[in-house]
Amino acid sequence: MSTKPRTVVLEVAGVHAASSKGVAEAFLARQPGVLAVDANPVAQTANVTYDPSRTSVGRLRQAVLDCGYHCAGQSVPDHICDPNADPTAPGHNHDATHHDHGHPQAAAGTPVQVTDEQAAHDHAAANHGGTDHHELPAAGTPQDVMGHGGHHAGMSMADMARDMRNRFLVALVLSVVITLWSPIGRNVLGFAVLAPFGLRDDVFALALSLPVIFYSAWIFFDGAWRALRARTLDMMVLVAVGVGTGWLYSLAVTLTGGGEVFYEAATVLTTFVLLGHWVEMRARGGANDAIRTLLELAPPRAVVIRDGREVEVPTSEVIPGDVLLVRPGAKVPTDGTVIQGESEIDESMVTGESLPVTKTVGSPVIGATVNTVGALRVRATRVGSDTALAQIVALVQQAQNSKAPG
Repeated sequence: MSTKPRTVVLEVAGVHAASSKGVAEAFLARQPGVLAVDANPVAQTANVTYDPSRTSVGRLRQAVLDCGYHCAGQSVPDHICDPNADPTAPGHNHDATHHDHGHPQAAAGTPVQVTDEQAAHDHAAANHGGTDHHELPAAGTPQDVMGHGGHHAGMSMADMARDMRNRFLVALVLSVVITLWSPIGRNVLGFAVLAPFGLRDDVFALALSLPVIFYSAWIFFDGAWRALRARTLDMMVLVAVGVGTGWLYSLAVTLTGGGEVFYEAATVLTTFVLLGHWVEMRARGGANDAIRTLLELAPPRAVVIRDGREVEVPTSEVIPGDVLLVRPGAKVPTDGTVIQGESEIDESMVTGESLPVTKTVGSPVIGATVNTVGALRVRATRVGSDTALAQIVALVQQAQNSKAPG
């Protein structure tokens, strides 16, 4: 009997440029069982359709790590992540996870949001048999969480645009100075000021080019290395070869006594390419940050009834079957069914309907909606990536990642 294909939304830190998109797609497409891949460099995610009989989410995670990319945090924030997920799997180490404005930055692995409900079986839930399901797993060794080109895995698109802007400005200022003391500045622009400290023009240009090459242009060398590891060629390889060859040749000429050098060519090329990346990030970053804002609608903590007592716990510790107390004015932590009480709930974040909806015993409630007047007791039915909020985000991400037909 054939197995129905499943689709996951993998968040891959470092896929924030068109060239990185090609590397991620090419590498993932070569994995056994992968049927289709659509990466989104803006959202740093990739839609992966796969055959569950031939591969699994865990293997796809490892493939992303092998490609040289890192974890960017879950599509479903850590405070509403699925506690049934295997704590030994990459991306589920709570103590090794930290937050940037509420966005998790996992210590290892690549988190996923499974868009097919059956994909929940990719996670191991058997750990409830021998341990308290509310006990956090032990901390592991923190792994490298730096993304492509030094971008932190949990950076928002605005943060990455700011980082790219800083790289561009450093390259711009230094490349202007280097150009003035180059043959172009001397012969074409008529610049006649001598290099300071009695240095030769090429030695002075070498000193000024070091920050451009080892800071501003480093993302190109890093991206080229990732592309070569994935056995593919892209724009990063092209830029790295152009910048690196010109700079290394000039370095060799400078160290062997002087001659015609091309420091200005290497630094100006770096400047223009960085300008393009910066403009692209600024123009396209709004969609990614909008998704992050949507994800943060879910409350970080929930009040659970245990042994007749009210216990406040992180929403990530809520599992199906838990009884939740939702006070007036509070958000519903996760999807569930009312078992006691009557109230009106504002569901405008899901339905767009401005009028509150009356809820009584047996009524379904949606996570992240707002309880308005009365206290409710709700039995949790769906958590983590199974909630309505997570499914909405998954659909938006899939739409963003998908290519136009034809």
